[in-house]
Amino acid sequence: MSQFLELVRTRPVVYDGSMGATILNLGLTPDDYGGQDKEGYNDYLSVVKPDVIETIHASFLDAGADVIETNTFGSSVIKAKEYGVGEQTYDINHAATALARRVADEYGTTSRPRFVAGSIGPSGLLPASEDPMLGGHRFGEVVELFVPQIRGLIDGGVDVLIIETVQDILELKAAIFAARQVFHEKGVGIPIQTSITLDTSGRMLLGTDIAAALNILEHLNVDIIGLNCSTGPDYMREPARYLGEYSTKPVSIIPNAGLPINVDGQAVFPMEPEPFARDLRDMVEHFGVGIVGGCCGTTPDHIGLIVKEVEGRPVTSRPTMPRNQVASMITAVDLAQDPAPTIVGERVNTLGSRKVKRLVIADDLDGVLNVAVSQIEEGAHLL
Repeated sequence: MSQFLELVRTRPVVYDGSMGATILNLGLTPDDYGGQDKEGYNDYLSVVKPDVIETIHASFLDAGADVIETNTFGSSVIKAKEYGVGEQTYDINHAATALARRVADEYGTTSRPRFVAGSIGPSGLLPASEDPMLGGHRFGEVVELFVPQIRGLIDGGVDVLIIETVQDILELKAAIFAARQVFHEKGVGIPIQTSITLDTSGRMLLGTDIAAALNILEHLNVDIIGLNCSTGPDYMREPARYLGEYSTKPVSIIPNAGLPINVDGQAVFPMEPEPFARDLRDMVEHFGVGIVGGCCGTTPDHIGLIVKEVEGRPVTSRPTMPRNQVASMITAVDLAQDPAPTIVGERVNTLGSRKVKRLVIADDLDGVLNVAVSQIEEGAHLL
């Protein structure tokens, strides 16, 4: 087991806060980014202005963070191409990771090591979407979009990969496959942390609920399962409770500093450090959350107070077996229904249904869908 995962099983672990909001508050110029065409591409600062990123990393380590994330949230090939530096994808990720690694090692000691999490954000595609502009890519193509980034992160020296702010569960699966492809290529094994984003209704952008997400991720055998971004800790309480009760993996909760408000045309995250830290402490104490930190709008003050609030609190043991469910992209269903039995609808089958076979041959997908809907209406739990 890696030293990082050993720590996660020993005590609550605290991640850093917002990289993006901190950079925004610095008021950097186009020259700082390496030119007008790269203005706003925060990840490129690791290459052209590394001192800025080093200072931000240090501020969160000074606050007591155990883990700093690399400045690579938008460093997949497709994101780098938007700024004309797609061919530098590996180099951007390697530079950012080497920088974070050096700073973490400067702060770390034998008794208190500091760790580096390789940040992998969304590609901008939604492979499970029906929108041809967002979903018109084969699964293997989406996997390949993440490979150069992950190579750079691993070669730079990350302790864990965090695939975060995920809005499409199929894209998350692609990123996990990409990571394992690179692990095989390099003969290494690095923990994978997954962090989905739920809106205020408790669902991912394409409708996936927390039960479906957990079921899918348990069977993909990742190392950590959690939530980040989109909302503050208040909207994360119920999904955090669910993960705390049912996840066999350590649970991470990394919220924004509340929901953003508009102040003079700028998005401001209004939640102060004290209530933010208390809410995360409560999730550690009552829901067994093992990893906490801050996303958009969180500062070293937020992180410093989290460190104080969770210090000395025990880690809750996890369930040994995942919940006995199966999942679609949208939700999960218990295999053991009460009252029994679990009913499986079998008509959506070209071998067992002449009607469905005719519909498929005619490319009548709406007709096939109507058959599926009728099965559910007649009481089927699964199709």
